[in-house]
Amino acid sequence: MLTVTGVTALSIAACSSSNTSNPTTSPSSPSTALSPSTASPTTTSSAPAPANGEARISGLIASVTGNAAQVTQHESDTGNATVDFTGSTKVTETSPAALTDVTAGSCVSVRAQEGAQGGQPITAASVRVSPAVDGKCPQATETGPGSGPRSTPPAPSGSPTTAPAKRSPVRGTVASVAGNTINVTSTDDTGNTTQTAVTVNDKTRYSKRAAADTQAISAGKCMTAKGTQDGGGALQATTIDLRPAHDGKCPGEAKPHDH
Repeated sequence: MLTVTGVTALSIAACSSSNTSNPTTSPSSPSTALSPSTASPTTTSSAPAPANGEARISGLIASVTGNAAQVTQHESDTGNATVDFTGSTKVTETSPAALTDVTAGSCVSVRAQEGAQGGQPITAASVRVSPAVDGKCPQATETGPGSGPRSTPPAPSGSPTTAPAKRSPVRGTVASVAGNTINVTSTDDTGNTTQTAVTVNDKTRYSKRAAADTQAISAGKCMTAKGTQDGGGALQATTIDLRPAHDGKCPGEAKPHDH
C-alpha cells in the first residue's frame, strides 16, 4: 500500500508540474492580436474640407441692365457670365492719369522698362497711382530686408545666354517728386524700408485707381468681379474692379498687388 500511495503522489506532482510549466503558450499570438474580432468595431473618416466659396469673373462688359452686367469672359474661359451688384458692392476704377497725379503720400506701383537691370535709378514703363488706406500703402513683398528691388543674378561663366528675367515692380509711398524723378519709399513685411529713385520719360504710361460707384459700371469697360455664385450661375459681386479696354479687348486681369 505504501508503494501504491507513493506512485500516486508522484503522478499528481507530475501533472501539477506540467500544468504550471505551460503558460508560455497562453499569450495571444500576433495573428490573434490583429484579428478583426479584437479591432475597434467602428472607424471615423474626416469629411473633405469645404471649397473656397469666393468666385471670380473677369472680362469685357458687354451690356448692363439694371443691377446686372453681362461679361464676355477671357479667352481661357467659355461663354458669357452674369454679374449682379448692389449699392453695397465695393467698386473701384482704374483710369488714365498723368505725372501731375503722382504726389507725395500717394501709393504707386512702378514697372520698369524692358531690359532694365539692377541698380538705380530705374526708368518707369508704367506708374499706377492709388490713394493710401488709413495712411498706409500695400507692403512691397518683393523687396527683402535691407535690399532693393530684386534683379536677376548674373549667370555662371560658360552657361548658355538667356534673356534676363523681368524686374519686379517697385511699390510703396511717394516720398517726393522732383522734375522727372519720383522717390519711392518701400516697406517690407518686417518693417524695413528702402528708397528707390524712379525716372520717367515720354514713354512712361500713367494710370490711377480710385473708389467709384455702380454708375461707373458700363459696357465697353473691363471688369474683375469677386463674390459668391448663386444656384443659377450668376455672380453676386462683393467687389468690382473696372479698367479701360484696349481695342475692345481686356488683355489681362488687374493684379491685386498693383492696387
